[in-house]
Amino acid sequence: MHWRYITVNLSAMRLLPLLTFALSASLVLAQTSSPNLTGIWELDMQKSRLTNAALKSLLVKIDQNGAEITTSFRAHTTAGDGEETHKYRIGSDDNRNTTHGAPMKSSARWDGDALVVESVAKFQDRELHTNDRWTLSKDGKTLTFVERHQFGADAAEEDTFVLAKLVNATWAPMQAPKPAREAFKNIQVLVDLPSDRLMPVMMAFTKALNVKCDHCHVPNEFDKDDKPAKATARMMLTMANKINTENFNGHRDVTCWTCHRGNVKPETAAKEN
Repeated sequence: MHWRYITVNLSAMRLLPLLTFALSASLVLAQTSSPNLTGIWELDMQKSRLTNAALKSLLVKIDQNGAEITTSFRAHTTAGDGEETHKYRIGSDDNRNTTHGAPMKSSARWDGDALVVESVAKFQDRELHTNDRWTLSKDGKTLTFVERHQFGADAAEEDTFVLAKLVNATWAPMQAPKPAREAFKNIQVLVDLPSDRLMPVMMAFTKALNVKCDHCHVPNEFDKDDKPAKATARMMLTMANKINTENFNGHRDVTCWTCHRGNVKPETAAKEN
Protein backbone atom coordinates (compact mmCIF):
# COMPACT_ATOMS: atom_id res chain seq x y z
CA MET A 1 0.00 0.00 0.00
CA HIS A 2 2.78 2.35 0.84
CA TRP A 3 4.51 1.96 -2.55
CA ARG A 4 1.25 2.00 -4.39
CA TYR A 5 0.39 5.31 -2.69
CA ILE A 6 3.74 6.76 -3.74
CA THR A 7 3.29 5.52 -7.32
CA VAL A 8 -0.16 7.09 -7.59
CA ASN A 9 1.09 10.38 -6.21
CA LEU A 10 4.15 10.38 -8.50
CA SER A 11 1.76 9.98 -11.42
CA ALA A 12 -0.25 12.90 -10.10
CA MET A 13 2.92 14.95 -9.76
CA ARG A 14 3.78 14.24 -13.41
CA LEU A 15 0.32 15.52 -14.35
CA LEU A 16 0.69 18.62 -12.17
CA PRO A 17 2.71 20.68 -14.73
CA LEU A 18 0.08 19.90 -17.37
CA LEU A 19 -2.75 20.91 -15.05
CA THR A 20 -0.90 24.09 -14.05
CA PHE A 21 -0.31 24.97 -17.70
CA ALA A 22 -3.97 24.34 -18.53
CA LEU A 23 -5.12 26.49 -15.60
CA SER A 24 -2.75 29.31 -16.56
CA ALA A 25 -3.92 29.15 -20.16
CA SER A 26 -7.56 29.32 -19.10
CA LEU A 27 -6.83 32.34 -16.91
CA VAL A 28 -5.04 34.10 -19.74
CA LEU A 29 -7.90 33.26 -22.08
CA ALA A 30 -10.41 34.66 -19.56
CA GLN A 31 -8.42 37.85 -19.26
CA THR A 32 -7.95 38.35 -22.98
CA SER A 33 -11.63 37.59 -23.68
CA SER A 34 -12.79 40.52 -21.54
CA PRO A 35 -14.40 43.17 -23.78
CA ASN A 36 -12.40 46.28 -24.59
CA LEU A 37 -14.42 49.38 -23.70
CA THR A 38 -11.86 51.84 -25.09
CA GLY A 39 -13.38 54.67 -27.08
CA ILE A 40 -15.36 57.89 -26.96
CA TRP A 41 -19.05 57.39 -26.33
CA GLU A 42 -22.03 59.74 -26.62
CA LEU A 43 -25.23 59.48 -24.59
CA ASP A 44 -28.37 58.58 -26.55
CA MET A 45 -31.01 60.53 -24.63
CA GLN A 46 -33.90 58.79 -26.40
CA LYS A 47 -32.81 55.27 -25.45
CA SER A 48 -31.62 56.12 -21.93
CA ARG A 49 -33.72 56.15 -18.75
CA LEU A 50 -32.54 58.89 -16.40
CA THR A 51 -33.73 60.19 -13.03
CA ASN A 52 -31.75 63.44 -13.37
CA ALA A 53 -33.73 65.81 -15.56
CA ALA A 54 -30.90 68.39 -15.38
CA LEU A 55 -28.61 66.28 -17.60
CA LYS A 56 -28.74 67.50 -21.20
CA SER A 57 -25.81 65.67 -22.81
CA LEU A 58 -22.93 63.40 -21.83
CA LEU A 59 -19.66 62.26 -23.38
CA VAL A 60 -17.63 59.40 -21.91
CA LYS A 61 -14.03 58.54 -22.77
CA ILE A 62 -12.65 55.17 -21.71
CA ASP A 63 -9.01 54.09 -21.88
CA GLN A 64 -8.51 50.40 -21.13
CA ASN A 65 -5.01 48.97 -20.85
CA GLY A 66 -4.96 45.49 -19.38
CA ALA A 67 -6.26 45.73 -15.82
CA GLU A 68 -6.09 49.54 -15.84
CA ILE A 69 -9.23 51.46 -16.84
CA THR A 70 -9.70 55.24 -16.89
CA THR A 71 -13.16 56.76 -17.38
CA SER A 72 -13.71 60.46 -18.10
CA PHE A 73 -17.15 62.05 -18.06
CA ARG A 74 -18.13 65.38 -19.63
CA ALA A 75 -21.63 66.41 -18.65
CA HIS A 76 -23.70 69.34 -19.84
CA THR A 77 -26.49 70.17 -17.38
CA THR A 78 -28.89 73.01 -16.73
CA ALA A 79 -26.52 74.03 -13.91
CA GLY A 80 -23.42 74.17 -16.11
CA ASP A 81 -20.72 71.91 -17.55
CA GLY A 82 -18.43 69.59 -15.64
CA GLU A 83 -15.79 66.90 -16.11
CA GLU A 84 -14.63 64.08 -13.83
CA THR A 85 -11.99 61.40 -14.38
CA HIS A 86 -11.81 58.15 -12.42
CA LYS A 87 -9.06 55.52 -12.52
CA TYR A 88 -9.56 51.87 -11.59
CA ARG A 89 -7.54 48.69 -11.41
CA ILE A 90 -9.58 45.59 -12.13
CA GLY A 91 -9.45 43.16 -9.20
CA SER A 92 -8.76 45.89 -6.64
CA ASP A 93 -11.22 46.95 -3.94
CA ASP A 94 -9.14 50.01 -2.99
CA ASN A 95 -9.47 52.37 -5.97
CA ARG A 96 -9.40 55.99 -4.73
CA ASN A 97 -11.02 58.89 -6.62
CA THR A 98 -13.22 61.90 -5.91
CA THR A 99 -16.73 62.71 -7.09
CA HIS A 100 -18.34 66.13 -6.72
CA GLY A 101 -15.52 67.07 -4.38
CA ALA A 102 -16.05 64.08 -2.04
CA PRO A 103 -13.59 61.20 -1.49
CA MET A 104 -14.68 57.94 -3.12
CA LYS A 105 -13.47 54.36 -2.68
CA SER A 106 -14.33 51.72 -5.29
CA SER A 107 -13.95 48.06 -6.14
CA ALA A 108 -13.72 47.01 -9.80
CA ARG A 109 -14.14 43.55 -11.30
CA TRP A 110 -15.32 41.65 -14.33
CA ASP A 111 -18.60 39.77 -13.94
CA GLY A 112 -18.63 37.70 -17.09
CA ASP A 113 -18.58 40.27 -19.90
CA ALA A 114 -19.72 43.13 -17.64
CA LEU A 115 -17.46 45.58 -15.84
CA VAL A 116 -18.81 46.14 -12.33
CA VAL A 117 -17.68 49.10 -10.22
CA GLU A 118 -19.06 49.47 -6.69
CA SER A 119 -18.30 52.76 -4.93
CA VAL A 120 -18.89 54.61 -1.69
CA ALA A 121 -18.43 58.40 -1.57
CA LYS A 122 -18.55 60.21 1.77
CA PHE A 123 -20.33 63.55 2.00
CA GLN A 124 -19.80 64.29 5.71
CA ASP A 125 -22.15 61.95 7.60
CA ARG A 126 -23.98 60.79 4.47
CA GLU A 127 -22.72 58.20 2.03
CA LEU A 128 -23.44 57.86 -1.66
CA HIS A 129 -23.49 54.16 -2.64
CA THR A 130 -23.31 53.33 -6.34
CA ASN A 131 -23.23 50.09 -8.29
CA ASP A 132 -22.19 50.62 -11.92
CA ARG A 133 -22.48 47.88 -14.52
CA TRP A 134 -20.97 48.43 -17.99
CA THR A 135 -21.83 46.08 -20.87
CA LEU A 136 -20.74 46.25 -24.51
CA SER A 137 -22.95 45.15 -27.39
CA LYS A 138 -21.73 42.29 -29.57
CA ASP A 139 -21.05 44.63 -32.48
CA GLY A 140 -19.01 46.95 -30.21
CA LYS A 141 -21.07 50.00 -31.18
CA THR A 142 -23.20 50.44 -28.06
CA LEU A 143 -22.13 50.68 -24.43
CA THR A 144 -24.81 50.39 -21.75
CA PHE A 145 -24.09 51.74 -18.30
CA VAL A 146 -26.60 50.92 -15.54
CA GLU A 147 -26.07 52.71 -12.25
CA ARG A 148 -27.94 51.92 -9.05
CA HIS A 149 -27.40 54.67 -6.49
CA GLN A 150 -28.54 55.58 -2.99
CA PHE A 151 -27.68 58.73 -1.07
CA GLY A 152 -27.95 58.47 2.70
CA ALA A 153 -31.41 57.31 3.75
CA ASP A 154 -33.00 58.41 0.45
CA ALA A 155 -34.75 55.83 -1.68
CA ALA A 156 -32.49 53.91 -4.05
CA GLU A 157 -32.76 54.83 -7.74
CA GLU A 158 -31.50 53.44 -11.04
CA ASP A 159 -30.34 55.13 -14.24
CA THR A 160 -29.66 53.47 -17.58
CA PHE A 161 -27.22 55.28 -19.86
CA VAL A 162 -27.13 54.03 -23.46
CA LEU A 163 -24.04 55.33 -25.24
CA ALA A 164 -23.15 55.14 -28.93
CA LYS A 165 -19.52 54.85 -30.03
CA LEU A 166 -18.19 57.85 -31.93
CA VAL A 167 -15.94 56.92 -34.86
CA ASN A 168 -12.73 58.92 -35.32
CA ALA A 169 -13.71 61.24 -32.47
CA THR A 170 -11.14 63.35 -30.61
CA TRP A 171 -11.14 64.36 -26.96
CA ALA A 172 -10.12 68.00 -27.15
CA PRO A 173 -9.40 69.91 -23.92
CA MET A 174 -12.49 71.43 -22.37
CA GLN A 175 -12.97 75.14 -22.71
CA ALA A 176 -12.30 77.12 -19.57
CA PRO A 177 -15.33 76.89 -17.28
CA LYS A 178 -17.69 79.82 -17.17
CA PRO A 179 -17.71 82.02 -14.08
CA ALA A 180 -20.29 80.95 -11.54
CA ARG A 181 -22.48 83.99 -12.22
CA GLU A 182 -23.00 82.77 -15.81
CA ALA A 183 -23.43 79.08 -15.08
CA PHE A 184 -25.75 79.28 -12.06
CA LYS A 185 -28.75 81.32 -11.00
CA ASN A 186 -28.71 83.93 -8.23
CA ILE A 187 -24.96 83.90 -7.47
CA GLN A 188 -24.23 87.12 -5.58
CA VAL A 189 -20.84 86.75 -3.86
CA LEU A 190 -18.84 83.99 -5.61
CA VAL A 191 -19.56 85.58 -8.99
CA ASP A 192 -16.09 85.13 -10.50
CA LEU A 193 -15.45 81.64 -9.13
CA PRO A 194 -15.00 79.08 -11.97
CA SER A 195 -18.23 77.13 -12.19
CA ASP A 196 -16.48 73.78 -11.75
CA ARG A 197 -15.15 74.96 -8.38
CA LEU A 198 -18.53 75.90 -6.90
CA MET A 199 -19.44 72.42 -5.68
CA PRO A 200 -16.09 71.77 -3.90
CA VAL A 201 -16.35 75.21 -2.26
CA MET A 202 -19.88 74.44 -1.07
CA MET A 203 -18.67 71.12 0.32
CA ALA A 204 -15.96 73.00 2.24
CA PHE A 205 -18.68 75.22 3.77
CA THR A 206 -20.64 72.19 4.99
CA LYS A 207 -17.52 70.73 6.60
CA ALA A 208 -16.56 74.01 8.29
CA LEU A 209 -20.01 74.40 9.88
CA ASN A 210 -20.81 70.67 10.18
CA VAL A 211 -24.12 71.09 8.36
CA LYS A 212 -25.82 69.70 5.27
CA CYS A 213 -26.72 71.58 2.09
CA ASP A 214 -30.29 72.17 3.29
CA HIS A 215 -28.96 74.36 6.13
CA CYS A 216 -28.83 77.21 3.58
CA HIS A 217 -30.60 75.85 0.51
CA VAL A 218 -34.06 74.67 -0.45
CA PRO A 219 -33.41 71.11 -1.73
CA ASN A 220 -33.33 70.96 -5.55
CA GLU A 221 -34.08 74.70 -5.74
CA PHE A 222 -30.69 76.07 -4.79
CA ASP A 223 -31.27 79.51 -6.31
CA LYS A 224 -34.04 80.36 -3.86
CA ASP A 225 -33.37 82.69 -0.94
CA ASP A 226 -36.03 81.31 1.41
CA LYS A 227 -33.69 80.37 4.27
CA PRO A 228 -32.15 83.10 6.49
CA ALA A 229 -28.91 81.10 6.80
CA LYS A 230 -28.20 81.74 3.12
CA ALA A 231 -28.26 85.52 3.64
CA THR A 232 -26.01 85.10 6.68
CA ALA A 233 -23.57 82.99 4.64
CA ARG A 234 -23.33 85.75 2.03
CA MET A 235 -22.54 88.32 4.72
CA MET A 236 -19.89 86.07 6.24
CA LEU A 237 -18.29 85.48 2.83
CA THR A 238 -18.20 89.21 2.16
CA MET A 239 -16.61 89.78 5.58
CA ALA A 240 -13.94 87.09 5.03
CA ASN A 241 -13.14 88.47 1.57
CA LYS A 242 -12.70 91.96 3.00
CA ILE A 243 -10.41 90.73 5.79
CA ASN A 244 -8.24 88.82 3.30
CA THR A 245 -8.09 91.76 0.88
CA GLU A 246 -7.19 94.37 3.50
CA ASN A 247 -4.87 92.27 5.65
CA PHE A 248 -3.46 89.33 3.67
CA ASN A 249 -2.92 90.70 0.15
CA GLY A 250 -5.96 88.83 -1.11
CA HIS A 251 -4.74 85.40 0.01
CA ARG A 252 -7.39 83.14 1.49
CA ASP A 253 -5.81 83.04 4.95
CA VAL A 254 -9.19 83.56 6.65
CA THR A 255 -11.89 81.02 5.78
CA CYS A 256 -15.07 79.70 7.36
CA TRP A 257 -12.97 77.12 9.22
CA THR A 258 -10.89 79.86 10.86
CA CYS A 259 -13.77 80.65 13.22
CA HIS A 260 -16.38 77.90 12.93
CA ARG A 261 -14.25 74.74 13.21
CA GLY A 262 -17.22 72.41 12.89
CA ASN A 263 -19.79 74.58 14.68
CA VAL A 264 -22.65 76.62 13.24
CA LYS A 265 -22.00 79.28 15.88
CA PRO A 266 -18.28 79.99 16.47
CA GLU A 267 -17.07 79.50 20.03
CA THR A 268 -15.78 82.68 21.65
CA ALA A 269 -13.95 81.15 24.60
CA ALA A 270 -11.95 78.05 25.39
CA LYS A 271 -13.91 75.14 26.83
CA GLU A 272 -13.25 74.26 30.42
CA ASN A 273 -11.55 70.91 31.00
